[in-house]
Amino acid sequence: MITNNGLNNQLPNSLQTVFEELQILKHLRNAGIKKGNGFSCGYLFQLVFCFIFEGKNWFRMLESKKSVGLPCKDAVYRFLNSPTYNWRRFL
Repeated sequence: MITNNGLNNQLPNSLQTVFEELQILKHLRNAGIKKGNGFSCGYLFQLVFCFIFEGKNWFRMLESKKSVGLPCKDAVYRFLNSPTYNWRRFL
């Protein structure tokens, strides 16, 4: 598995507190949402979550200079559309 130090520290402080208080990452694992390699499910979920609340566009972000170190769009789409992930159980 690729380990990227500091990737989990990308959340704003207010969202980081919410993620810790609600134990979001633990609930992801309990719902069977796990990966064996690449970016972690926790990181991808946090990334998508932040984009939604900040009103950012994934396509525009990948075209910008800030895209260095971000997962490619295919990784995010595979994460969101994986048939083996039980999103209903997570919710």
